[in-house]
Amino acid sequence: MTDETKPAGRAFADLREFHDPDLLLTINGKTYRIPSPSASEGLKIRQLFAAEMIGDATELDHIAKILGAQWQPDVQQVPVLDIVTGDPVLDEAGEPVIEERDLGTWSGGVWSEMDADGVSWEEIMHAGRTALIDVGMGRVVAETHWVAGMAPAMDLPEIDEIPEDDPGNPRPVEPNRAARRAKNKKKHK
Repeated sequence: MTDETKPAGRAFADLREFHDPDLLLTINGKTYRIPSPSASEGLKIRQLFAAEMIGDATELDHIAKILGAQWQPDVQQVPVLDIVTGDPVLDEAGEPVIEERDLGTWSGGVWSEMDADGVSWEEIMHAGRTALIDVGMGRVVAETHWVAGMAPAMDLPEIDEIPEDDPGNPRPVEPNRAARRAKNKKKHK
């Protein structure tokens, strides 16, 4: 279809003219853009969630990757330490036992941007979990996680199964906030 034969009012405009697939998360007043993964990476993440295969052992790798970081290896020779005393383990000759260990780090992408801005470990992990949930379970669940601070179980109950008085998992009230709220309630009475 040429431009002359296209209908005057396009029913389906170019998606990229009005839709931003990236996830925008604000931390301490700065908005971070987490790029949407490719179709194949998105499908892999969705399948991992469906198979309940993202857990403590793999979470960090997935979070770092979705935040655009890559592992920068730094293999070093280090002494083996006794897990009880912390002292170097010695061989038969009385010399410290040495092993190779990768002491590398994640670097690049939004991960490094957040780190350079002083975003805490917990905040980076929370943002990364939210991005993973956004891809793996959808925007509504990701928004819930962003605010509630918890990842819901994979077998979510139907909405009508949640009691109306269920507070979910609210963030604990900080002492200063509680005092201010109590003070404000007294003012408005």
